[in-house]
Amino acid sequence: MADTCTLHMLHTNDLHSHFASMPRIATCLRTHRKDWEQRDERVLTLDIGDHLDRMSMITEASFGKVNVEIMNRSGYQYATIGNNEGITLTKSKLDDLYEAAAFTVIAGNLLEGADDTVPKWAVPYAIHQWSDLRVALLAMTIPYPHSYKSMGWEIREVLPLLVEQVAALRSQADIIVLMSHLGYQEDCRLAEQVDGLDVILGAHTHHLLEHGVRVGNTLIAQTGRFGQYVGHVRLVWDRTAGQITEAEAEVLASEKYQQAEDIVAVIQREEKKAEELLSRPLTVLGTDLLMNWEQETPFASFLAASIREKTGAEIGLANGGLLLSDLHHGSVTSADLLRCVPHPLNLCAVTLTGEQLGQILEQAIQPEIVRKRLYGCGFRGQIEGWMGVDGLQIQYLPAERPSIVSIEVNGQPLVSNQEYRVGTVDMFMYNRLFPTLLQGSDIRFFLPAMLREILAETLCNEQMLLGAFSPRWIPVEAG
Repeated sequence: MADTCTLHMLHTNDLHSHFASMPRIATCLRTHRKDWEQRDERVLTLDIGDHLDRMSMITEASFGKVNVEIMNRSGYQYATIGNNEGITLTKSKLDDLYEAAAFTVIAGNLLEGADDTVPKWAVPYAIHQWSDLRVALLAMTIPYPHSYKSMGWEIREVLPLLVEQVAALRSQADIIVLMSHLGYQEDCRLAEQVDGLDVILGAHTHHLLEHGVRVGNTLIAQTGRFGQYVGHVRLVWDRTAGQITEAEAEVLASEKYQQAEDIVAVIQREEKKAEELLSRPLTVLGTDLLMNWEQETPFASFLAASIREKTGAEIGLANGGLLLSDLHHGSVTSADLLRCVPHPLNLCAVTLTGEQLGQILEQAIQPEIVRKRLYGCGFRGQIEGWMGVDGLQIQYLPAERPSIVSIEVNGQPLVSNQEYRVGTVDMFMYNRLFPTLLQGSDIRFFLPAMLREILAETLCNEQMLLGAFSPRWIPVEAG
């Protein structure tokens, strides 16, 4: 027996249901795994979360089960969850997601909210063992405590749990690998603070680390997003010395591989099924609702009114950039709403003083905010857009630097020290676009219903629709 053995890890992250990449990824995984195993080298295939994204018709129609079928066919052995699996599916849908999985799901810091047990579809860690090598696989997903709690889960803090797991498993494994859906900055922090991590396979922040990054004794690898690349980490284990003697990372461009025809066939089949399922009429509109990111529209006002109603708030706020396509009079389908509002966003409510609310509204109409490009936190659009409101009438001076003249809340003048309940989207609690909003109190998240599911209900409300055509933002001339 040779004194060394070689371990290859092929890993993906943040595919976000980009099905066009998946047939080539399957070929990459299958081809390399076969070649390396024929050379008596060790291979692991892993996905580090956010494989699914409900902005995809296929994923929306199947609640991610087609993603799992493709992962099975591609030959994944292990996976962990990202926030798109964890908090865009209801608890019951997540509980059912992996029932046909041919791979092992590892979720180290996610527990059942009722009794703090590991979910039935996951394990807290795994040890993959060959005759000459033992690899411990740990997995952590980014903790959003309020969101997970609202869904019926408990999410544990990562650092103390990871320290505990590494200490317990170090004697049972030759190599310890963390599958991390925590983000690159957190990966670097963990590499510095947790002794004994050999490799971190990262995700969430969509960093492309073409040759990995070494932090202390830990190699960190991440492959960007959307399946453009498959990561490859190669380790050489010296049995005699009991240590890793070589460690390197690279990324493999998925476009260089042929498409796996069986995966193509699955995608084509499921596209047809999804289109048929999501094309069923939900309601009939008597008027057009048109989007415009740079000015007030009845559509954004209607979205704000829908949020206000569903949160029971006095005021609703919804940025126009949430609306990505028009809805025209006539039949409206689930597919229409998915195209229009694809974001996996939920609602939240927060209590603000009149002064805080005024600051947020003043900031919201500045051109650099209206046109600000937004990324992440569930947003699938392009820019912030003009702020749609409900429960407010605002007079403002349109200028290069617009300014608010007066604000009425449900017909009464805004009072600076009075508290108001405001409903909006949870994105603003994470992306920090409006810092003043985070100073509010009594923040409540409304999960699992998404914006498009709420619109599916409120579009039937003719009175609300009619009311949305009354302007909320009133331009006035200077003194």
